[in-house]
Amino acid sequence: MHEVVAKKYVGALLSSLDASEIAQIDSALSDIKSAFASSKFVDIINLPSLSAEKKAEFLLSLVECNSTKFSNFLLTLAKAKRLEALPDISKEFSYQKALRDNKFKGAIFSSFELNEASKKELEDKFSKKLNANIEFESKKVDYDGIKIELSDLGFEASFSMNLFKEKLTEHILKAIK
Repeated sequence: MHEVVAKKYVGALLSSLDASEIAQIDSALSDIKSAFASSKFVDIINLPSLSAEKKAEFLLSLVECNSTKFSNFLLTLAKAKRLEALPDISKEFSYQKALRDNKFKGAIFSSFELNEASKKELEDKFSKKLNANIEFESKKVDYDGIKIELSDLGFEASFSMNLFKEKLTEHILKAIK
């Protein structure tokens, strides 16, 4: 439900912004989104005794954004009692910004540390293949292989050593029979 609300509010917000304001508001929304991890923050946002104006002022005090459009946006959300949709609004805003800029972030998961040259090569190849600017973050995890994920583009590729060994064994056994 919040996703539908987020799309409408983000569409309205983006249509009123110029290019210089978009990055600043994206950062502010991201900061507010991370504040939702605190239960005290959520309690303050949900206080019925706190006016919409005070809630909007509180949110603005958390971020470094001096845009009157953004403060009006937060006030509109507060008056409409839609502040709980801010994490979804932040996510949708970042996605729309990525589409607009044709710049997407992805992740590379592996059990080994990927060096900068390899990461840069993967970014270049995926950028060329997907006709977009791709930037990867390397994450070391307990995974026997490598997994590349671009969630905004709905793309995922992986190579697992265990699966490779199973398929190779299966192929050899078929060849022997």
